[in-house]
Amino acid sequence: MKLTLILDAAPIGVRASLIEEWDEVTRATKMEPRVRLFETEEQALAWGRAFASRRGLKQLFLSDNRKQTSQ
Repeated sequence: MKLTLILDAAPIGVRASLIEEWDEVTRATKMEPRVRLFETEEQALAWGRAFASRRGLKQLFLSDNRKQTSQ
């Protein structure tokens, strides 16, 4: 099982999508993403880590799609 947390920019805060994937012998299975909005990146990461822990996983893959803005 693989758990991926995708962070996207939101008007206020961070949009986090959590995707579960299983590699089966004949094909891969992917669940619909669980999506939540958070005020901070730390809250989104804590949510992903807690979900991974409940699944008995020690690793969480992270994809950060937010663009850094220069001021």
